[in-house]
Amino acid sequence: MQPTLTKKAMEQMDEAFKLKIEALDIFKLVVAEWETDPQSVQCFDLRIVNRARQIVDRLKKIDVLF
Repeated sequence: MQPTLTKKAMEQMDEAFKLKIEALDIFKLVVAEWETDPQSVQCFDLRIVNRARQIVDRLKKIDVLF
């Protein structure tokens, strides 16, 4: 017997997947802004800025859809 999800659970998973895609799109835009305007990083901790850049760079290398 295989476990199955309810319709509501599947809809929530689908919504979560779509929201994650949207979040990554927004994340890419933020990092792109930081790249083009170095002054825009002033309100962020540099550790966050550096980590965000690392994440985007790594995703560009390993994720074809990114």
